[in-house]
Amino acid sequence: MKQVHWRYLLVAGILVVCAATCGCTTSFFNPGPAAEYPVIGPYEDDGRIATSSMEFPFQERTVSISVNVSKSLYDAASGADKNAVLLGEWKEDDDWTTGYYLSFTNSPEMEQVYSVTAKTLKEEASTVAEDSDQYLEYLTVYVQSLAYDVSPDAAGPKFPVETVIDTAGDCDDKSILLAGLLAREGFNVSLFYFPGDSHMAVGVAADEPGYRDSGYLFIETTNLSLIGIPTKNFENGATLTADLFVIPVGNGTKEYGSADETRRIDRAAGVARARAEEEEAALILMEEDLDAMKRALDKENSALLQLKDSGDISGYNAAVADYNLHATEYNRALDDYRTCYDDYLSDVEFFNYVATHLYDRPGLSEKVADWERGRA
Repeated sequence: MKQVHWRYLLVAGILVVCAATCGCTTSFFNPGPAAEYPVIGPYEDDGRIATSSMEFPFQERTVSISVNVSKSLYDAASGADKNAVLLGEWKEDDDWTTGYYLSFTNSPEMEQVYSVTAKTLKEEASTVAEDSDQYLEYLTVYVQSLAYDVSPDAAGPKFPVETVIDTAGDCDDKSILLAGLLAREGFNVSLFYFPGDSHMAVGVAADEPGYRDSGYLFIETTNLSLIGIPTKNFENGATLTADLFVIPVGNGTKEYGSADETRRIDRAAGVARARAEEEEAALILMEEDLDAMKRALDKENSALLQLKDSGDISGYNAAVADYNLHATEYNRALDDYRTCYDDYLSDVEFFNYVATHLYDRPGLSEKVADWERGRA
Protein backbone atom coordinates (compact mmCIF):
# COMPACT_ATOMS: atom_id res chain seq x y z
CA MET A 1 0.00 0.00 0.00
CA LYS A 2 1.31 3.41 -0.92
CA GLN A 3 2.02 6.05 1.67
CA VAL A 4 -0.83 8.51 2.19
CA HIS A 5 0.35 12.01 1.35
CA TRP A 6 -0.84 15.33 2.66
CA ARG A 7 0.05 18.98 2.96
CA TYR A 8 -1.27 21.18 5.70
CA LEU A 9 -2.02 24.84 6.34
CA LEU A 10 -2.41 26.49 9.75
CA VAL A 11 -2.03 23.25 11.69
CA ALA A 12 0.68 21.88 13.96
CA GLY A 13 2.72 19.20 12.21
CA ILE A 14 2.46 16.82 15.17
CA LEU A 15 -1.32 16.66 14.81
CA VAL A 16 -1.12 15.71 11.16
CA VAL A 17 1.37 12.93 11.82
CA CYS A 18 -0.85 11.48 14.53
CA ALA A 19 -3.91 11.58 12.30
CA ALA A 20 -2.06 9.55 9.71
CA THR A 21 -1.00 6.84 12.14
CA CYS A 22 -3.99 6.56 14.46
CA GLY A 23 -6.47 3.69 13.99
CA CYS A 24 -10.13 3.23 14.77
CA THR A 25 -11.77 0.05 16.01
CA THR A 26 -15.17 0.49 14.44
CA SER A 27 -16.00 3.41 12.20
CA PHE A 28 -15.11 7.12 12.07
CA PHE A 29 -12.92 9.57 13.86
CA ASN A 30 -14.38 12.98 14.53
CA PRO A 31 -15.14 14.62 11.17
CA GLY A 32 -12.62 17.43 11.70
CA PRO A 33 -12.25 20.82 10.03
CA ALA A 34 -11.99 21.51 6.32
CA ALA A 35 -9.67 19.78 3.88
CA GLU A 36 -9.00 19.79 0.17
CA TYR A 37 -8.86 16.30 -1.27
CA PRO A 38 -7.54 15.03 -4.63
CA VAL A 39 -9.65 15.90 -7.66
CA ILE A 40 -9.24 15.35 -11.38
CA GLY A 41 -8.66 18.71 -12.99
CA PRO A 42 -10.37 19.96 -16.13
CA TYR A 43 -9.60 17.98 -19.26
CA GLU A 44 -10.81 17.96 -22.84
CA ASP A 45 -12.03 14.70 -24.27
CA ASP A 46 -10.33 14.63 -27.67
CA GLY A 47 -11.80 11.29 -28.71
CA ARG A 48 -8.77 9.17 -27.95
CA ILE A 49 -9.54 5.81 -26.35
CA ALA A 50 -7.59 3.89 -23.73
CA THR A 51 -8.24 0.16 -23.68
CA SER A 52 -7.55 -2.51 -21.11
CA SER A 53 -7.84 -6.15 -22.16
CA MET A 54 -7.52 -9.10 -19.84
CA GLU A 55 -8.63 -12.63 -19.16
CA PHE A 56 -9.56 -14.07 -15.80
CA PRO A 57 -11.11 -17.32 -14.58
CA PHE A 58 -14.60 -17.48 -13.12
CA GLN A 59 -16.23 -20.73 -12.13
CA GLU A 60 -15.86 -23.09 -15.10
CA ARG A 61 -14.88 -20.60 -17.80
CA THR A 62 -12.33 -18.01 -18.77
CA VAL A 63 -13.72 -14.50 -19.14
CA SER A 64 -12.19 -12.17 -21.74
CA ILE A 65 -13.00 -8.48 -21.56
CA SER A 66 -11.88 -5.20 -23.08
CA VAL A 67 -12.79 -1.96 -21.32
CA ASN A 68 -12.63 1.29 -23.30
CA VAL A 69 -12.50 4.70 -21.62
CA SER A 70 -11.39 8.19 -22.53
CA LYS A 71 -7.62 8.45 -22.85
CA SER A 72 -7.89 12.10 -21.84
CA LEU A 73 -9.61 11.09 -18.60
CA TYR A 74 -6.94 8.51 -17.91
CA ASP A 75 -4.19 11.05 -18.50
CA ALA A 76 -5.91 13.63 -16.29
CA ALA A 77 -6.31 11.11 -13.48
CA SER A 78 -2.72 9.95 -13.77
CA GLY A 79 -1.47 13.52 -13.62
CA ALA A 80 -3.71 14.66 -10.77
CA ASP A 81 -2.24 15.80 -7.47
CA LYS A 82 -2.82 12.92 -5.05
CA ASN A 83 -2.07 14.94 -1.90
CA ALA A 84 -4.59 16.09 0.70
CA VAL A 85 -4.43 19.68 1.98
CA LEU A 86 -5.64 20.07 5.57
CA LEU A 87 -7.06 23.50 6.37
CA GLY A 88 -7.55 25.04 9.80
CA GLU A 89 -6.96 23.54 13.23
CA TRP A 90 -6.94 19.74 13.14
CA LYS A 91 -7.01 17.74 16.38
CA GLU A 92 -5.42 14.37 16.98
CA ASP A 93 -8.68 12.41 16.67
CA ASP A 94 -10.01 14.29 13.64
CA ASP A 95 -10.57 12.09 10.60
CA TRP A 96 -9.29 13.20 7.23
CA THR A 97 -8.59 9.74 5.78
CA THR A 98 -12.29 9.03 5.12
CA GLY A 99 -12.60 12.06 2.85
CA TYR A 100 -9.24 11.30 1.32
CA TYR A 101 -10.08 7.77 0.16
CA LEU A 102 -13.65 8.62 -0.80
CA SER A 103 -12.29 11.36 -3.06
CA PHE A 104 -10.87 8.56 -5.21
CA THR A 105 -13.80 6.17 -4.90
CA ASN A 106 -16.53 8.78 -5.41
CA SER A 107 -14.83 11.10 -7.90
CA PRO A 108 -17.63 12.25 -10.28
CA GLU A 109 -15.43 11.49 -13.28
CA MET A 110 -15.25 7.86 -12.22
CA GLU A 111 -18.97 7.23 -12.71
CA GLN A 112 -18.50 6.60 -16.43
CA VAL A 113 -15.62 4.25 -15.63
CA TYR A 114 -17.72 2.22 -13.21
CA SER A 115 -20.57 2.17 -15.70
CA VAL A 116 -18.60 0.99 -18.70
CA THR A 117 -16.63 -1.55 -16.67
CA ALA A 118 -19.77 -3.06 -15.15
CA LYS A 119 -21.52 -3.06 -18.53
CA THR A 120 -18.60 -4.88 -20.16
CA LEU A 121 -18.48 -7.43 -17.35
CA LYS A 122 -22.23 -8.02 -17.51
CA GLU A 123 -22.10 -8.70 -21.22
CA GLU A 124 -19.62 -11.51 -20.56
CA ALA A 125 -21.66 -13.04 -17.75
CA SER A 126 -25.26 -12.56 -18.80
CA THR A 127 -26.33 -15.72 -16.96
CA VAL A 128 -25.21 -14.40 -13.56
CA ALA A 129 -28.09 -12.63 -11.79
CA GLU A 130 -27.11 -9.13 -10.71
CA ASP A 131 -28.70 -9.52 -7.28
CA SER A 132 -26.92 -12.78 -6.53
CA ASP A 133 -23.91 -13.72 -4.45
CA GLN A 134 -22.34 -15.06 -7.64
CA TYR A 135 -22.50 -11.62 -9.25
CA LEU A 136 -20.67 -10.09 -6.30
CA GLU A 137 -18.12 -12.90 -6.57
CA TYR A 138 -17.80 -12.23 -10.31
CA LEU A 139 -16.96 -8.56 -9.83
CA THR A 140 -14.62 -9.46 -6.98
CA VAL A 141 -12.72 -12.05 -9.02
CA TYR A 142 -12.28 -9.49 -11.81
CA VAL A 143 -10.57 -7.04 -9.45
CA GLN A 144 -8.61 -9.75 -7.65
CA SER A 145 -7.31 -10.94 -11.04
CA LEU A 146 -5.80 -7.56 -11.85
CA ALA A 147 -2.04 -7.73 -11.41
CA TYR A 148 -0.71 -6.80 -7.98
CA ASP A 149 1.77 -4.03 -8.56
CA VAL A 150 3.37 -1.80 -5.95
CA SER A 151 4.61 1.57 -7.15
CA PRO A 152 6.69 2.87 -4.24
CA ASP A 153 7.32 6.20 -5.94
CA ALA A 154 3.63 6.91 -6.59
CA ALA A 155 2.25 10.00 -4.89
CA GLY A 156 -0.89 8.27 -3.62
CA PRO A 157 -3.64 5.83 -4.59
CA LYS A 158 -4.80 5.52 -8.17
CA PHE A 159 -8.16 6.70 -9.37
CA PRO A 160 -10.21 3.69 -10.53
CA VAL A 161 -9.73 4.61 -14.20
CA GLU A 162 -5.98 4.18 -13.75
CA THR A 163 -6.35 0.77 -12.14
CA VAL A 164 -8.74 -0.40 -14.86
CA ILE A 165 -6.55 0.73 -17.75
CA ASP A 166 -3.28 -0.33 -16.12
CA THR A 167 -4.91 -3.70 -15.24
CA ALA A 168 -2.79 -3.47 -12.10
CA GLY A 169 -2.64 -1.86 -8.69
CA ASP A 170 -1.74 -2.45 -5.07
CA CYS A 171 -4.08 -3.05 -2.15
CA ASP A 172 -5.57 0.43 -1.92
CA ASP A 173 -5.89 0.84 -5.71
CA LYS A 174 -7.73 -2.44 -6.13
CA SER A 175 -9.86 -2.00 -3.01
CA ILE A 176 -10.98 1.47 -4.10
CA LEU A 177 -11.97 0.09 -7.51
CA LEU A 178 -13.85 -2.90 -6.09
CA ALA A 179 -15.68 -0.88 -3.44
CA GLY A 180 -16.73 1.66 -6.07
CA LEU A 181 -17.96 -1.01 -8.47
CA LEU A 182 -19.90 -2.93 -5.82
CA ALA A 183 -21.47 0.19 -4.32
CA ARG A 184 -22.83 1.20 -7.71
CA GLU A 185 -24.24 -2.29 -8.19
CA GLY A 186 -26.25 -1.82 -5.01
CA PHE A 187 -24.10 -3.65 -2.49
CA ASN A 188 -23.51 -2.36 1.02
CA VAL A 189 -19.73 -2.12 1.08
CA SER A 190 -16.90 -0.34 2.86
CA LEU A 191 -13.17 0.09 2.69
CA PHE A 192 -11.24 -1.75 5.39
CA TYR A 193 -8.22 0.38 6.27
CA PHE A 194 -5.46 -0.93 8.56
CA PRO A 195 -3.24 2.15 9.10
CA GLY A 196 -0.72 0.39 11.31
CA ASP A 197 -0.28 -2.45 8.80
CA SER A 198 -0.33 -0.28 5.66
CA HIS A 199 -3.03 -2.47 4.17
CA MET A 200 -6.47 -1.97 2.68
CA ALA A 201 -9.24 -4.45 1.85
CA VAL A 202 -12.99 -4.31 1.22
CA GLY A 203 -15.91 -5.17 3.48
CA VAL A 204 -19.32 -6.36 2.27
CA ALA A 205 -22.36 -6.40 4.55
CA ALA A 206 -23.87 -9.65 5.80
CA ASP A 207 -26.50 -10.70 8.30
CA GLU A 208 -23.93 -11.50 10.97
CA PRO A 209 -21.38 -9.66 13.15
CA GLY A 210 -18.77 -9.87 10.41
CA TYR A 211 -15.06 -9.22 10.56
CA ARG A 212 -14.11 -7.84 14.00
CA ASP A 213 -17.82 -7.18 14.65
CA SER A 214 -17.85 -4.52 11.92
CA GLY A 215 -20.99 -5.89 10.25
CA TYR A 216 -18.95 -6.50 7.10
CA LEU A 217 -17.26 -9.59 5.70
CA PHE A 218 -13.60 -9.39 4.70
CA ILE A 219 -12.64 -9.31 1.00
CA GLU A 220 -8.95 -9.45 0.12
CA THR A 221 -8.29 -7.74 -3.22
CA THR A 222 -4.59 -8.40 -3.77
CA ASN A 223 -5.11 -12.02 -4.82
CA LEU A 224 -7.80 -14.60 -5.49
CA SER A 225 -9.56 -15.47 -2.25
CA LEU A 226 -13.00 -16.42 -1.01
CA ILE A 227 -15.30 -13.73 0.32
CA GLY A 228 -15.49 -13.73 4.10
CA ILE A 229 -12.09 -15.36 4.62
CA PRO A 230 -9.71 -12.85 6.22
CA THR A 231 -6.09 -12.73 5.20
CA LYS A 232 -4.07 -14.76 7.71
CA ASN A 233 -0.55 -14.29 6.39
CA PHE A 234 0.94 -12.32 3.54
CA GLU A 235 3.82 -13.55 1.39
CA ASN A 236 6.30 -11.62 3.54
CA GLY A 237 4.97 -13.35 6.66
CA ALA A 238 3.14 -10.28 7.96
CA THR A 239 -0.30 -10.51 9.58
CA LEU A 240 -3.07 -7.99 10.17
CA THR A 241 -2.78 -6.83 13.76
CA ALA A 242 -3.56 -3.11 13.53
CA ASP A 243 -6.86 -1.47 14.44
CA LEU A 244 -9.52 -1.56 11.76
CA PHE A 245 -10.77 1.72 10.29
CA VAL A 246 -14.07 1.24 8.40
CA ILE A 247 -14.94 3.67 5.60
CA PRO A 248 -18.49 3.04 4.27
CA VAL A 249 -18.86 3.55 0.53
CA GLY A 250 -22.18 4.40 -1.12
CA ASN A 251 -25.73 3.67 -0.02
CA GLY A 252 -26.20 0.10 -1.24
CA THR A 253 -28.31 -2.41 0.64
CA LYS A 254 -27.43 -5.79 -0.92
CA GLU A 255 -25.60 -8.24 1.30
CA TYR A 256 -23.55 -11.39 0.80
CA GLY A 257 -25.29 -14.56 1.94
CA SER A 258 -22.82 -17.36 1.21
CA ALA A 259 -20.29 -16.81 3.99
CA ASP A 260 -21.24 -20.07 5.73
CA GLU A 261 -20.35 -21.85 2.51
CA THR A 262 -17.01 -20.11 2.03
CA ARG A 263 -16.10 -20.78 5.66
CA ARG A 264 -16.97 -24.46 5.18
CA ILE A 265 -14.65 -24.58 2.16
CA ASP A 266 -11.89 -22.83 4.08
CA ARG A 267 -12.30 -25.13 7.10
CA ALA A 268 -12.21 -28.23 4.89
CA ALA A 269 -9.05 -27.02 3.17
CA GLY A 270 -7.50 -26.37 6.58
CA VAL A 271 -8.41 -29.86 7.78
CA ALA A 272 -7.02 -31.40 4.60
CA ARG A 273 -3.76 -29.52 5.01
CA ALA A 274 -3.42 -30.52 8.67
CA ARG A 275 -4.18 -34.14 7.83
CA ALA A 276 -1.71 -34.13 4.96
CA GLU A 277 1.02 -32.83 7.27
CA GLU A 278 0.24 -35.55 9.83
CA GLU A 279 0.07 -38.21 7.11
CA GLU A 280 3.36 -37.07 5.63
CA ALA A 281 5.05 -37.41 9.02
CA ALA A 282 3.46 -40.83 9.50
CA LEU A 283 4.57 -41.97 6.04
CA ILE A 284 8.17 -41.06 6.82
CA LEU A 285 8.10 -43.21 9.96
CA MET A 286 6.34 -46.04 8.14
CA GLU A 287 8.94 -45.94 5.37
CA GLU A 288 11.69 -46.24 7.97
CA ASP A 289 9.92 -49.23 9.58
CA LEU A 290 9.32 -50.86 6.19
CA ASP A 291 12.98 -50.44 5.24
CA ALA A 292 14.05 -52.04 8.51
CA MET A 293 11.57 -54.90 8.05
CA LYS A 294 12.73 -55.43 4.46
CA ARG A 295 16.37 -55.58 5.50
CA ALA A 296 15.48 -58.16 8.19
CA LEU A 297 13.52 -60.23 5.64
CA ASP A 298 16.42 -60.13 3.20
CA LYS A 299 18.75 -61.32 5.95
CA GLU A 300 16.34 -64.15 6.85
CA ASN A 301 16.04 -65.11 3.19
CA SER A 302 19.83 -65.35 2.88
CA ALA A 303 19.90 -67.60 5.95
CA LEU A 304 17.18 -69.80 4.41
CA LEU A 305 19.19 -70.22 1.23
CA GLN A 306 22.25 -71.20 3.26
CA LEU A 307 20.23 -73.79 5.22
CA LYS A 308 18.79 -75.17 2.01
CA ASP A 309 22.17 -75.37 0.31
CA SER A 310 23.68 -77.09 3.35
CA GLY A 311 20.94 -79.75 3.34
CA ASP A 312 19.69 -78.81 6.84
CA ILE A 313 16.05 -79.55 6.03
CA SER A 314 14.73 -79.44 9.61
CA GLY A 315 16.47 -76.13 10.27
CA TYR A 316 15.22 -74.80 6.95
CA ASN A 317 11.59 -75.76 7.71
CA ALA A 318 11.74 -74.11 11.14
CA ALA A 319 13.21 -70.92 9.68
CA VAL A 320 10.59 -70.81 6.90
CA ALA A 321 7.79 -70.53 9.48
CA ASP A 322 9.43 -67.51 11.08
CA TYR A 323 10.14 -65.98 7.68
CA ASN A 324 6.53 -66.40 6.57
CA LEU A 325 5.30 -64.78 9.80
CA HIS A 326 7.61 -61.80 9.31
CA ALA A 327 6.66 -61.57 5.62
CA THR A 328 2.99 -61.42 6.59
CA GLU A 329 3.74 -58.62 9.06
CA TYR A 330 5.68 -56.76 6.35
CA ASN A 331 2.83 -57.09 3.83
CA ARG A 332 0.33 -55.87 6.42
CA ALA A 333 2.54 -52.85 7.16
CA LEU A 334 2.91 -52.24 3.41
CA ASP A 335 -0.89 -52.25 3.02
CA ASP A 336 -1.18 -49.73 5.87
CA TYR A 337 1.43 -47.58 4.15
CA ARG A 338 -0.45 -47.67 0.86
CA THR A 339 -3.71 -46.75 2.59
CA CYS A 340 -2.03 -43.84 4.36
CA TYR A 341 -0.40 -42.78 1.09
CA ASP A 342 -3.76 -42.82 -0.72
CA ASP A 343 -5.26 -40.68 2.06
CA TYR A 344 -2.28 -38.33 1.82
CA LEU A 345 -2.70 -37.95 -1.93
CA SER A 346 -6.42 -37.32 -1.51
CA ASP A 347 -5.85 -34.59 1.05
CA VAL A 348 -3.02 -32.93 -0.89
CA GLU A 349 -4.98 -32.99 -4.14
CA PHE A 350 -8.06 -31.56 -2.44
CA PHE A 351 -6.11 -28.80 -0.71
CA ASN A 352 -4.31 -27.88 -3.92
CA TYR A 353 -7.58 -27.89 -5.84
CA VAL A 354 -9.13 -25.44 -3.39
CA ALA A 355 -6.05 -23.22 -3.48
CA THR A 356 -6.17 -23.04 -7.28
CA HIS A 357 -9.94 -22.65 -7.71
CA LEU A 358 -10.82 -19.79 -5.36
CA TYR A 359 -12.74 -18.19 -8.22
CA ASP A 360 -15.38 -20.95 -8.14
CA ARG A 361 -17.27 -21.09 -4.87
CA PRO A 362 -20.12 -23.37 -6.17
CA GLY A 363 -17.64 -25.79 -7.70
CA LEU A 364 -15.57 -25.87 -4.51
CA SER A 365 -18.68 -26.67 -2.48
CA GLU A 366 -19.24 -29.75 -4.61
CA LYS A 367 -15.58 -30.69 -4.27
CA VAL A 368 -15.83 -30.42 -0.47
CA ALA A 369 -18.83 -32.75 -0.44
CA ASP A 370 -16.98 -35.30 -2.57
CA TRP A 371 -13.87 -35.09 -0.39
CA GLU A 372 -15.88 -35.48 2.81
CA ARG A 373 -17.67 -38.54 1.41
CA GLY A 374 -14.34 -40.05 0.40
CA ARG A 375 -12.92 -39.55 3.89
CA ALA A 376 -16.03 -40.73 5.75
